[in-house]
Amino acid sequence: MLMAEAAQKAKANQLINKFVISLTDGRILGYVTDINVEVEGDQFYFILRIRILENLSKGGEFHQGMFSNERKLRIKPSDIVNVGPDAIILGEGKVPPLKEIERLHAIAEEYNTLVREIEAKEKMIKDLKDENYRLTRQIDELNRELRKLQVMKEDFEHLKEQLIKQEGQLEMAKEYIKLLEGLRHDIDVIKEDVENLTKGYLEEAVRTIINEELNARGLKKTFL
Repeated sequence: MLMAEAAQKAKANQLINKFVISLTDGRILGYVTDINVEVEGDQFYFILRIRILENLSKGGEFHQGMFSNERKLRIKPSDIVNVGPDAIILGEGKVPPLKEIERLHAIAEEYNTLVREIEAKEKMIKDLKDENYRLTRQIDELNRELRKLQVMKEDFEHLKEQLIKQEGQLEMAKEYIKLLEGLRHDIDVIKEDVENLTKGYLEEAVRTIINEELNARGLKKTFL
């Protein structure tokens, strides 16, 4: 508390021998000749002893007769907008201090910068969404083509199985034909053997009958 009071007193000494100007009223209140510091609770007040400025010439020139009686002006440190080499600017609580204005201006600039960055980000997000939508449509189209190719592949595999099956059946048919050809050859051989055997047996039987007949008649045997 003592350190804060000492700081306020040091600040108060910078306010002596300066004009006091009301920023809200737009007029010169007077000239500071002395200053005191009062404390109420945790609030500091500057008690300015000022000489009231009157009879200011229209040309704005200063002269001895323009200062009249003195009076006291009680202000808060927060009422001070700025302190220059020649004047104290008061906002009377309606205008923030110059440093606060500068801070708010810096905040506004930072806010505007953030707004521009956000707008740029939003545009980037929109562009990315559009690109994502375009890529999604391309992916959907590729998936449809992929499904078509998958169906074609399944049809091809089915056809391939049928061809392999038919090839196997064809090979079996070829083997069966070869078997039939072999059987036909064997049948032809058997047929020929049977015919030869039958022919020989008939000839032998006829010869035997003729010879028996000739013998019965006392004739010679015949040879066929």
